[in-house]
Amino acid sequence: MKPTAFEEKNDESWRELETALAALDRGKHIEDAARVPQLFRQVCGDLALAQHRMYGRRLCERLNVLVIGAYQHLGAAARRGSGAFVRFFASTFPRAVRREKGVVSLCLALFFVPFIAFITAAYFEPKWIFALLPPEAQAQMDAMYGKDSMEDFVRDKFGSSFAMFGFYIINNVSIHFRIFASGVMLGAGAVYGLGYQGIFLGAMFGYVHTSGNLHRLYTFCASHSSFELFGFILGAAAGVRIGLALVHPGRLPRVAAMREAGKRALPVLLGSTMMLVGAAVIEGFWSGSSVAAWMKHTVGILGWVLFAVYFIFAGRRTADEA
Repeated sequence: MKPTAFEEKNDESWRELETALAALDRGKHIEDAARVPQLFRQVCGDLALAQHRMYGRRLCERLNVLVIGAYQHLGAAARRGSGAFVRFFASTFPRAVRREKGVVSLCLALFFVPFIAFITAAYFEPKWIFALLPPEAQAQMDAMYGKDSMEDFVRDKFGSSFAMFGFYIINNVSIHFRIFASGVMLGAGAVYGLGYQGIFLGAMFGYVHTSGNLHRLYTFCASHSSFELFGFILGAAAGVRIGLALVHPGRLPRVAAMREAGKRALPVLLGSTMMLVGAAVIEGFWSGSSVAAWMKHTVGILGWVLFAVYFIFAGRRTADEA
Protein backbone atom coordinates (compact mmCIF):
# COMPACT_ATOMS: atom_id res chain seq x y z
CA MET A 1 0.00 0.00 0.00
CA LYS A 2 1.30 3.45 -0.93
CA PRO A 3 1.69 6.16 1.75
CA THR A 4 -1.17 8.25 0.32
CA ALA A 5 -3.57 5.29 0.33
CA PHE A 6 -2.49 4.36 3.88
CA GLU A 7 -3.11 7.91 5.05
CA GLU A 8 -6.50 8.18 3.34
CA LYS A 9 -7.60 4.88 4.85
CA ASN A 10 -6.78 5.87 8.44
CA ASP A 11 -7.12 9.66 8.34
CA GLU A 12 -10.61 9.70 9.86
CA SER A 13 -9.55 7.87 13.04
CA TRP A 14 -6.37 9.97 13.31
CA ARG A 15 -8.41 13.16 13.07
CA GLU A 16 -10.82 11.85 15.70
CA LEU A 17 -7.91 11.27 18.10
CA GLU A 18 -6.39 14.68 17.28
CA THR A 19 -9.72 16.37 18.07
CA ALA A 20 -10.07 14.47 21.35
CA LEU A 21 -6.53 15.29 22.45
CA ALA A 22 -6.98 18.97 21.58
CA ALA A 23 -10.12 19.08 23.73
CA LEU A 24 -8.31 17.38 26.62
CA ASP A 25 -5.42 19.83 26.30
CA ARG A 26 -7.91 22.67 26.80
CA GLY A 27 -9.39 20.91 29.84
CA LYS A 28 -12.72 20.20 28.14
CA HIS A 29 -14.90 17.15 28.68
CA ILE A 30 -15.27 14.77 25.73
CA GLU A 31 -18.39 12.70 25.31
CA ASP A 32 -16.82 9.49 24.00
CA ALA A 33 -13.77 9.31 26.26
CA ALA A 34 -13.82 5.50 26.11
CA ARG A 35 -12.76 5.76 22.45
CA VAL A 36 -9.38 7.31 23.31
CA PRO A 37 -7.67 4.07 24.49
CA GLN A 38 -8.99 2.25 21.42
CA LEU A 39 -7.73 4.98 19.07
CA PHE A 40 -4.40 5.03 20.94
CA ARG A 41 -3.89 1.30 20.33
CA GLN A 42 -4.73 1.74 16.67
CA VAL A 43 -2.36 4.69 16.11
CA CYS A 44 0.45 2.78 17.85
CA GLY A 45 0.03 0.00 15.30
CA ASP A 46 -0.19 2.53 12.45
CA LEU A 47 3.04 4.22 13.60
CA ALA A 48 4.90 0.92 13.79
CA LEU A 49 3.67 -0.01 10.31
CA ALA A 50 4.54 3.41 8.83
CA GLN A 51 8.06 3.23 10.26
CA HIS A 52 8.52 -0.33 9.02
CA ARG A 53 7.39 0.59 5.50
CA MET A 54 9.34 3.89 5.56
CA TYR A 55 6.32 6.02 4.64
CA GLY A 56 8.24 9.23 5.20
CA ARG A 57 9.15 11.65 7.94
CA ARG A 58 6.01 13.82 7.75
CA LEU A 59 3.58 10.94 8.25
CA CYS A 60 5.68 9.27 10.96
CA GLU A 61 6.03 12.55 12.88
CA ARG A 62 2.27 13.12 12.78
CA LEU A 63 1.61 9.66 14.18
CA ASN A 64 4.39 10.01 16.75
CA VAL A 65 2.84 13.23 18.08
CA LEU A 66 -0.51 11.45 18.41
CA VAL A 67 1.06 8.51 20.26
CA ILE A 68 2.93 10.76 22.72
CA GLY A 69 -0.11 12.98 23.37
CA ALA A 70 -2.46 10.05 23.96
CA TYR A 71 0.08 8.31 26.19
CA GLN A 72 0.46 11.41 28.36
CA HIS A 73 -3.29 11.83 28.85
CA LEU A 74 -3.88 8.13 29.57
CA GLY A 75 -0.98 8.10 32.04
CA ALA A 76 -2.34 11.17 33.79
CA ALA A 77 -5.78 9.52 34.04
CA ALA A 78 -4.22 6.43 35.61
CA ARG A 79 -2.32 8.54 38.13
CA ARG A 80 -5.50 10.41 39.00
CA GLY A 81 -7.24 7.07 39.59
CA SER A 82 -4.59 5.84 42.03
CA GLY A 83 -4.51 9.27 43.66
CA ALA A 84 -8.28 9.13 44.14
CA PHE A 85 -7.90 5.80 45.96
CA VAL A 86 -5.33 7.30 48.32
CA ARG A 87 -7.43 10.45 48.84
CA PHE A 88 -10.48 8.34 49.64
CA PHE A 89 -8.82 6.62 52.59
CA ALA A 90 -6.68 9.60 53.63
CA SER A 91 -9.51 12.10 53.67
CA THR A 92 -12.90 11.27 52.13
CA PHE A 93 -13.74 8.21 54.23
CA PRO A 94 -12.83 9.53 57.71
CA ARG A 95 -14.46 12.89 56.98
CA ALA A 96 -17.65 11.13 55.87
CA VAL A 97 -17.65 9.14 59.12
CA ARG A 98 -17.22 12.34 61.18
CA ARG A 99 -20.12 13.98 59.33
CA GLU A 100 -22.29 11.09 60.53
CA LYS A 101 -20.98 11.11 64.11
CA GLY A 102 -24.49 11.22 65.56
CA VAL A 103 -25.67 8.18 63.63
CA VAL A 104 -22.35 6.38 64.19
CA SER A 105 -22.57 7.01 67.95
CA LEU A 106 -26.10 5.60 67.97
CA CYS A 107 -24.96 2.47 66.11
CA LEU A 108 -21.98 2.03 68.45
CA ALA A 109 -24.38 2.04 71.41
CA LEU A 110 -26.82 -0.32 69.68
CA PHE A 111 -24.06 -2.89 69.30
CA PHE A 112 -21.85 -2.51 72.35
CA VAL A 113 -24.54 -2.11 75.04
CA PRO A 114 -26.12 -5.56 74.46
CA PHE A 115 -22.68 -7.05 73.68
CA ILE A 116 -21.24 -5.99 77.04
CA ALA A 117 -24.51 -6.76 78.84
CA PHE A 118 -24.51 -10.39 77.74
CA ILE A 119 -20.84 -10.88 78.56
CA THR A 120 -21.62 -9.50 82.03
CA ALA A 121 -24.66 -11.80 82.30
CA ALA A 122 -22.31 -14.77 82.17
CA TYR A 123 -21.12 -13.89 85.68
CA PHE A 124 -24.52 -13.20 87.27
CA GLU A 125 -27.17 -15.07 85.27
CA PRO A 126 -25.49 -17.63 82.96
CA LYS A 127 -28.88 -19.22 82.27
CA TRP A 128 -29.53 -16.36 79.79
CA ILE A 129 -26.46 -17.43 77.81
CA PHE A 130 -27.50 -21.09 77.67
CA ALA A 131 -31.08 -20.15 76.82
CA LEU A 132 -30.00 -17.98 73.89
CA LEU A 133 -27.31 -20.14 72.29
CA PRO A 134 -28.60 -23.29 70.56
CA PRO A 135 -26.75 -26.56 71.25
CA GLU A 136 -24.98 -26.48 67.87
CA ALA A 137 -23.58 -23.01 68.61
CA GLN A 138 -22.36 -24.23 71.99
CA ALA A 139 -20.72 -27.23 70.33
CA GLN A 140 -18.97 -24.97 67.82
CA MET A 141 -17.65 -22.73 70.59
CA ASP A 142 -16.41 -25.80 72.46
CA ALA A 143 -14.61 -26.97 69.32
CA MET A 144 -13.00 -23.60 68.61
CA TYR A 145 -12.11 -22.60 72.15
CA GLY A 146 -11.82 -25.89 73.98
CA LYS A 147 -8.71 -27.90 74.75
CA ASP A 148 -7.35 -28.56 71.26
CA SER A 149 -5.20 -26.13 69.29
CA MET A 150 -6.74 -23.49 67.02
CA GLU A 151 -4.55 -24.75 64.15
CA ASP A 152 -6.18 -28.18 64.43
CA PHE A 153 -9.65 -26.67 64.37
CA VAL A 154 -8.90 -24.51 61.31
CA ARG A 155 -7.37 -27.44 59.45
CA ASP A 156 -10.31 -29.74 60.25
CA LYS A 157 -13.06 -27.20 59.47
CA PHE A 158 -11.66 -25.29 56.50
CA GLY A 159 -8.76 -27.34 55.13
CA SER A 160 -6.60 -24.27 54.43
CA SER A 161 -6.14 -20.62 55.36
CA PHE A 162 -7.37 -19.56 51.90
CA ALA A 163 -10.61 -21.50 52.34
CA MET A 164 -11.03 -19.85 55.73
CA PHE A 165 -10.46 -16.44 54.12
CA GLY A 166 -13.10 -17.20 51.47
CA PHE A 167 -15.61 -18.25 54.11
CA TYR A 168 -15.14 -15.06 56.13
CA ILE A 169 -15.33 -12.85 53.03
CA ILE A 170 -18.73 -14.30 52.16
CA ASN A 171 -19.94 -14.34 55.76
CA ASN A 172 -18.79 -10.85 56.77
CA VAL A 173 -19.78 -9.01 53.60
CA SER A 174 -23.20 -10.72 53.42
CA ILE A 175 -23.99 -9.72 57.03
CA HIS A 176 -22.67 -6.23 56.32
CA PHE A 177 -24.93 -5.62 53.33
CA ARG A 178 -27.95 -7.15 55.03
CA ILE A 179 -27.53 -4.73 57.94
CA PHE A 180 -27.02 -1.81 55.52
CA ALA A 181 -30.05 -2.74 53.43
CA SER A 182 -32.22 -3.20 56.50
CA GLY A 183 -31.13 0.24 57.71
CA VAL A 184 -32.56 1.77 54.55
CA MET A 185 -36.01 0.53 55.64
CA LEU A 186 -36.74 3.41 58.03
CA GLY A 187 -33.61 2.58 60.04
CA ALA A 188 -35.45 -0.05 62.10
CA GLY A 189 -33.77 -3.00 60.39
CA ALA A 190 -30.30 -1.78 61.28
CA VAL A 191 -31.37 -1.27 64.90
CA TYR A 192 -32.56 -4.88 65.01
CA GLY A 193 -29.55 -6.22 63.05
CA LEU A 194 -26.95 -4.47 65.18
CA GLY A 195 -28.77 -5.32 68.41
CA TYR A 196 -29.03 -8.96 67.37
CA GLN A 197 -25.35 -9.14 66.47
CA GLY A 198 -24.45 -7.52 69.80
CA ILE A 199 -26.65 -9.93 71.77
CA PHE A 200 -25.52 -13.05 69.89
CA LEU A 201 -21.80 -12.22 69.96
CA GLY A 202 -22.09 -11.19 73.60
CA ALA A 203 -23.74 -14.52 74.38
CA MET A 204 -20.97 -16.38 72.53
CA PHE A 205 -18.27 -14.51 74.44
CA GLY A 206 -20.18 -15.01 77.67
CA TYR A 207 -20.43 -18.75 77.01
CA VAL A 208 -16.66 -19.01 76.56
CA HIS A 209 -16.20 -16.97 79.74
CA THR A 210 -18.14 -19.61 81.65
CA SER A 211 -16.90 -22.83 80.03
CA GLY A 212 -14.14 -22.21 77.49
CA ASN A 213 -10.58 -21.04 76.96
CA LEU A 214 -10.55 -17.25 77.26
CA HIS A 215 -6.93 -17.01 76.19
CA ARG A 216 -7.67 -18.72 72.89
CA LEU A 217 -10.82 -16.67 72.32
CA TYR A 218 -9.17 -13.28 72.73
CA THR A 219 -5.99 -14.36 70.96
CA PHE A 220 -8.02 -15.41 67.92
CA CYS A 221 -10.31 -12.35 67.88
CA ALA A 222 -7.85 -9.63 68.87
CA SER A 223 -6.19 -8.86 65.53
CA HIS A 224 -9.27 -8.56 63.31
CA SER A 225 -11.81 -7.33 65.88
CA SER A 226 -11.39 -3.60 65.16
CA PHE A 227 -11.74 -4.08 61.39
CA GLU A 228 -14.77 -6.35 61.70
CA LEU A 229 -16.78 -4.57 64.39
CA PHE A 230 -16.15 -1.06 63.06
CA GLY A 231 -17.02 -2.35 59.58
CA PHE A 232 -20.40 -3.72 60.69
CA ILE A 233 -21.24 -0.62 62.72
CA LEU A 234 -20.32 1.84 59.93
CA GLY A 235 -22.27 -0.18 57.36
CA ALA A 236 -25.31 0.04 59.62
CA ALA A 237 -24.76 3.78 60.05
CA ALA A 238 -24.76 4.22 56.26
CA GLY A 239 -28.10 2.41 56.03
CA VAL A 240 -29.60 4.37 58.91
CA ARG A 241 -28.59 7.67 57.25
CA ILE A 242 -30.64 6.78 54.16
CA GLY A 243 -33.49 5.43 56.30
CA LEU A 244 -33.68 8.69 58.26
CA ALA A 245 -33.97 10.64 55.04
CA LEU A 246 -37.01 8.53 54.18
CA VAL A 247 -38.59 9.19 57.59
CA HIS A 248 -37.64 12.87 57.87
CA PRO A 249 -36.82 14.35 54.45
CA GLY A 250 -36.94 17.94 55.71
CA ARG A 251 -37.69 20.52 53.03
CA LEU A 252 -36.72 18.19 50.19
CA PRO A 253 -39.01 15.69 48.47
CA ARG A 254 -38.36 12.18 49.80
CA VAL A 255 -36.68 10.98 46.62
CA ALA A 256 -34.33 13.98 46.57
CA ALA A 257 -33.64 13.62 50.30
CA MET A 258 -32.75 9.95 49.88
CA ARG A 259 -30.51 10.80 46.92
CA GLU A 260 -28.61 13.34 49.02
CA ALA A 261 -28.40 10.91 51.94
CA GLY A 262 -27.07 8.27 49.56
CA LYS A 263 -24.25 10.59 48.50
CA ARG A 264 -23.33 11.11 52.15
CA ALA A 265 -23.61 7.43 53.00
CA LEU A 266 -21.75 6.00 50.00
CA PRO A 267 -18.18 6.75 51.23
CA VAL A 268 -19.06 5.23 54.61
CA LEU A 269 -20.47 2.10 52.95
CA LEU A 270 -17.48 1.67 50.63
CA GLY A 271 -14.93 2.25 53.37
CA SER A 272 -16.65 -0.11 55.80
CA THR A 273 -16.82 -2.81 53.12
CA MET A 274 -13.05 -2.56 52.62
CA MET A 275 -12.61 -2.82 56.40
CA LEU A 276 -14.52 -6.11 56.38
CA VAL A 277 -12.40 -7.40 53.49
CA GLY A 278 -9.35 -6.53 55.58
CA ALA A 279 -10.89 -8.35 58.55
CA ALA A 280 -11.37 -11.48 56.41
CA VAL A 281 -7.73 -11.36 55.25
CA ILE A 282 -6.48 -11.11 58.86
CA GLU A 283 -8.94 -13.71 60.10
CA GLY A 284 -8.08 -16.19 57.37
CA PHE A 285 -4.30 -15.90 57.29
CA TRP A 286 -3.27 -14.56 60.71
CA SER A 287 -5.83 -14.98 63.50
CA GLY A 288 -5.87 -18.80 63.40
CA SER A 289 -2.15 -19.19 62.71
CA SER A 290 0.61 -20.24 65.09
CA VAL A 291 1.91 -16.66 65.48
CA ALA A 292 2.75 -15.86 69.10
CA ALA A 293 -0.21 -14.70 71.18
CA TRP A 294 1.54 -11.53 72.35
CA MET A 295 1.98 -10.43 68.73
CA LYS A 296 -1.72 -10.96 67.99
CA HIS A 297 -2.72 -9.04 71.11
CA THR A 298 -0.35 -6.21 70.18
CA VAL A 299 -1.78 -6.01 66.66
CA GLY A 300 -5.29 -6.00 68.13
CA ILE A 301 -4.60 -3.15 70.53
CA LEU A 302 -2.87 -1.13 67.81
CA GLY A 303 -5.84 -1.68 65.52
CA TRP A 304 -8.32 -0.15 67.96
CA VAL A 305 -6.02 2.75 68.83
CA LEU A 306 -5.10 3.54 65.22
CA PHE A 307 -8.71 3.40 64.03
CA ALA A 308 -9.74 5.78 66.80
CA VAL A 309 -6.97 8.21 65.84
CA TYR A 310 -7.75 7.75 62.13
CA PHE A 311 -11.46 8.54 62.40
CA ILE A 312 -10.90 11.49 64.74
CA PHE A 313 -7.99 13.22 62.99
CA ALA A 314 -7.52 11.95 59.40
CA GLY A 315 -8.38 14.49 56.69
CA ARG A 316 -8.83 17.44 59.03
CA ARG A 317 -6.23 19.50 57.16
CA THR A 318 -8.25 19.27 53.96
CA ALA A 319 -9.51 22.73 52.97
CA ASP A 320 -13.09 21.67 52.42
CA GLU A 321 -13.54 19.89 55.76
CA ALA A 322 -17.22 20.03 56.57
